[in-house]
Amino acid sequence: MTQISPTSPVLVLGGGPVGLAAALELARFGIRSVVLEQRTETSWHPKTRNLNTRTMEIARGWGNATYQRLRGIDTPPGWKSPIRFFDTLTGTELGQIETHGFLGPGPEISPAQPVMSSQDLVERIMWDAALATGLVELRFGHRVTRVLSGWLPEHTEASLEVVDPAGDSYTIAGSALVAADGTDSLVRTQLGLALDGAEAVHQFVNCYFRADLEAHLGDRHGVLLYVAGPRATGIFQPLDARGRWLCQIPVPRDDWEAEKHDAEACTEWIRAGSGIEDLDVEILTIGRWQMNATIADRLVMGRVVLCGDAAHQFPPTGGLGVNTGLQGMHNAMWKLALCIRGIADWSLLETYDAERRPPTKTTIQQSLANFFNVMQVSVSFYGMQQQLSPAEVIQASHRYGNHLGVEFGTGYASTAVVPDGTLPPEVDDSYADYRPSATPGSRAPHVWLGRGENQLSILDLFGPAFTLLTGSKGATWHSSARQAVRRYGVPLASFTIGAPGIEDDDNVFLTEYDIEPTGAVLVRPDGYVAWRSHSLADDADGTLDHVFAQVLGHTSGS
Repeated sequence: MTQISPTSPVLVLGGGPVGLAAALELARFGIRSVVLEQRTETSWHPKTRNLNTRTMEIARGWGNATYQRLRGIDTPPGWKSPIRFFDTLTGTELGQIETHGFLGPGPEISPAQPVMSSQDLVERIMWDAALATGLVELRFGHRVTRVLSGWLPEHTEASLEVVDPAGDSYTIAGSALVAADGTDSLVRTQLGLALDGAEAVHQFVNCYFRADLEAHLGDRHGVLLYVAGPRATGIFQPLDARGRWLCQIPVPRDDWEAEKHDAEACTEWIRAGSGIEDLDVEILTIGRWQMNATIADRLVMGRVVLCGDAAHQFPPTGGLGVNTGLQGMHNAMWKLALCIRGIADWSLLETYDAERRPPTKTTIQQSLANFFNVMQVSVSFYGMQQQLSPAEVIQASHRYGNHLGVEFGTGYASTAVVPDGTLPPEVDDSYADYRPSATPGSRAPHVWLGRGENQLSILDLFGPAFTLLTGSKGATWHSSARQAVRRYGVPLASFTIGAPGIEDDDNVFLTEYDIEPTGAVLVRPDGYVAWRSHSLADDADGTLDHVFAQVLGHTSGS
């Protein structure tokens, strides 16, 4: 099969975390990109804070330096759990919710660790990493005004009209367009894509400030500190446990639209909410935002891919908005790269919508439920009329911050997965609970390989290629895979688990992946299982030929 080298870069509209991550992912596949962002620099306002464990597994693919820099901005121990409820920060504590999801599942589930920090620091690290690839051009201060092509089946490129920092207009064309241009996405609007879900659920003022609150909290550490009293109701969010804080102040729509939440008003709220009337407060930035719970009715149109807030908007109650955006982007970029290179049919890109829409809708709905549950917690704790007791309300809210099921257990069903007739193991709560499974469509389970201090995770074998894993007697599968590589030009890494350096003395791999020594598993570039054979097939060549034809979107083996 003839491979087509990309002749023009992918255009990435939006230089936030999802846009920068899309450029980093494309670079892993050797695909150049141009990131267009109307801001002149990366974020100053902190916005999102949480990069969960699954997201940090993705970040490991951007290189150890980037992963370690992200880990280096994590909050100190003790600040990821629990969520606490107070009348004021220094007043009465009324209850708490343990949030194990923010702590991470530990080394038996993943080699990665989550990060709780702030978007301004995260973006700067991603900016540096993107430049270091040599394949990403960052055009900040460039405002896109119109999408010219890319969304129709007959379009062979995507093109944009752009205004540069000097005010001059120019046109830029690329092989595809990744729209990561936020909640008010120009691309989504121009393409006429509707949002499904609840909009303008609530309005908030978001204030970034410095204050030595830590000195007054004692051991009252936590990931979110809710307050509700006669003078201040809202949330305090620690950013680094060293004086940087973010607060979210819920306001009525009329107040939110008015220009009344200045530095003086925010300072008064912070002092009232903390219970420290003489607290020294330095206001850094003030923002306003509306809570939405929506998803676009299409995530792919031709060569245009919607990612992040352009594709879906989340209530912040759960910390899954940016993580869902990054994990969706991760699903889409390997598919886009193979389409651009001519290895896959463009129908493969459509499976991004098929695979990510169901779990995204479920997560949006749960995040919205978390918000209403927390409101019920406040009502119950603060003495207002409520049918449930505080303990009952906390139990109803237990999913808030406990999301390992949706983080690791999300399953995909599309033509990019070849079923083997099995189902993942059942769990009590598919949102909160996770049990590893190598059922096709599942995240490939982490197991430790090697010996002694030099162990590595099986996840470290996965890169910008498909990965074939076999037991000790799987040589036939490797030979068949080489034929598929020659036929389809698909990038493939091939490993016999048990070989030098990837020993599995306890046969954990065979157990976790549920195969025999003659069996095989094919893992996609996003770390999800595409296909599995429990043992050697009668026609290994034909089996793998069929698998690659289906996954790559080629309806026949020709």
